[in-house]
Amino acid sequence: MTQGLVRRVATRLVKPEWAARVVSPAYDAVRPAQRAELMAQDPYVFLHVTRSPGDATDGSSVEEVTEQNAAALDWLLSEGVFTEVRPPALYVYRLQSGDHHQSAIVADVCLAGVEDGRISPHERVQPHRAEHLTAHVATVSANSSPVALGYQDDPGVDAIVAEVTAGEPLLDFEREDGLHQTVWEVPDERAAALEDLLADKHLYIIDGHHRVAAGAEHWRRSGHPPEQAYVLGALFPTGQLRVSSFHRRVRDLHGHDVASLCDAIAAQDFSVRPLGPDEDPAPPEPGTFGMYVAGSWYQLVAFRRHPAEFDVTLLQERILGPVFGVEEHAPSGRLEYLPGSVGLDHLTDITDRHGGVAFAVHPVQLSQLTAIVDRGQTLPPKSTYFEPKVRSGLFLTPR
Repeated sequence: MTQGLVRRVATRLVKPEWAARVVSPAYDAVRPAQRAELMAQDPYVFLHVTRSPGDATDGSSVEEVTEQNAAALDWLLSEGVFTEVRPPALYVYRLQSGDHHQSAIVADVCLAGVEDGRISPHERVQPHRAEHLTAHVATVSANSSPVALGYQDDPGVDAIVAEVTAGEPLLDFEREDGLHQTVWEVPDERAAALEDLLADKHLYIIDGHHRVAAGAEHWRRSGHPPEQAYVLGALFPTGQLRVSSFHRRVRDLHGHDVASLCDAIAAQDFSVRPLGPDEDPAPPEPGTFGMYVAGSWYQLVAFRRHPAEFDVTLLQERILGPVFGVEEHAPSGRLEYLPGSVGLDHLTDITDRHGGVAFAVHPVQLSQLTAIVDRGQTLPPKSTYFEPKVRSGLFLTPR
């Protein structure tokens, strides 16, 4: 008999009086300078536990950063900001931003589903990033950032979620970023029904590809012990999800001036047209890109494009690779990913201040995304940005 994909999770919760202070903004929605400012302002913000080597300004190694993360978590535990580990349960986790809301089932998700195909990625991972997160899990010994997964909408699940969310929540708070977060515990009898309904679902990894890869690698290195066969997950119905783009900025022009850059891109079968000051630089349709360089926007339109080809693949294979020498998996530091939520004004601002060239990308449609996953294909890293994003430091699950 195939093992069910989800089970009740034994986890700590942040205490209500600490939630708005401890629970971090989404890591990749906050620029490095903003993360540094938030950490400098408050020793309790959970960003201290999820720091990456790129946040270290003192030359700390990956190993040193990971040890610092573990020490930060130990300190938070000593300060009593989390509950003790609660008995295994399922939770409903609602995120509301403006008039949009989406509700997830938070559970332990079985990593065996990645190996047998019941859990599907849509993005390729960067090995150096997955390796850092593997070390993080091994050293910190906890999952604190739920992996977001999508499942096809199910009226039975919706009915149970509606019943649970009519009750009293365990947590209900809002940070200064305006995201309202609410958590309910699912009663045991309804948890059993949810486990049955979700047992045979096909799950799509929405956000957290590197965390899944790290969890699977940690499990493998540990000898596949049953107690480490799970990763903390937040399961959303796909009908509630919103997807936007990850834009790109190359930090240099790879020896080009503006004229030779436009010529090189045109040679890759693109039209290159300068945009007027009153024209919107946002790509109007698939196969088009906005390019910002030296204070001006240009529209790029691919002459040759298969209808099923994704724009991020097109950009990588016909511009970033051949024109700039940027490789997808090479951690050169030359390529920066910027979520669509930051807006195009941020693209122009950061490029004006630091140089290089920025590319605005048309968002992937969710139906396209699930179709390519069902065909067994994947996209380059940072191809999609789902918002609102699950936060770190709300659940703390021992591993």
